[in-house]
Amino acid sequence: MVVVGVVLITLALAVVVLAPRFLTRSAWTIDRPRTALVSWSVAVLLGVVGFVVGTTLVVVANRPVTDPFRLGESPSHGLNIGVALLAVLAFVVAVRVRPGPEHEAVREAMRSGATPHREIDGTPVAVVEADHALACAVPGRAGGVLVSTGLADRLRTDELEAVVAHERAHLTQRHAIAVGIAESIERAVPWVPGARAMARSTRVLVEFAADDAAARRVGRDALRRAVLVADGTSALGAIRASRMSS
Repeated sequence: MVVVGVVLITLALAVVVLAPRFLTRSAWTIDRPRTALVSWSVAVLLGVVGFVVGTTLVVVANRPVTDPFRLGESPSHGLNIGVALLAVLAFVVAVRVRPGPEHEAVREAMRSGATPHREIDGTPVAVVEADHALACAVPGRAGGVLVSTGLADRLRTDELEAVVAHERAHLTQRHAIAVGIAESIERAVPWVPGARAMARSTRVLVEFAADDAAARRVGRDALRRAVLVADGTSALGAIRASRMSS
């Protein structure tokens, strides 16, 4: 049992070290963002489960099946296990997805009716008066898609539909959950290189995945033009536009 536990711990550590290197250096992740996101999730799951199960096997090795943690020998054993469980619970609470204050402000505006709505390609969109370009997806029951007039006025009809389709894909594919979990893990274990790499990659991959969904709905050319107008000056915007050109 000890050998199996040590093997599982070793494999878990290998996944934690090698998976980020593979997933951040592989060109296929750019063309298959959803597969890359699933791969990140599988790597995290394998690492966590392997480490927990392996550690448990090492701890309970050569102990009686009826009382593997030897709770009957000393009350302190039970206390230690309770503290460990509380630590796990604290970690779960720490990594739960929390909406940002900007999302709460948008939700309140949508809920109160302060932000006018219009339907774009079958999607209700909240339109906010602002000179700067802004488009975002706000998750949650009271959320939705928000676009600023400063962006909408600069886009052609098919380009605006592409932007809305991109933001709607963020909502339907639950990208906020993926990003929230990745960023929470990064905050919980910032010293782990894989945690930082996962958070950075997830933020980029969800944009690529949303682009692919929007391109299937409105076409790659309309989306490419919309990206150049909305975000063409940033490095990520340039990469997104390039993906739609290939």
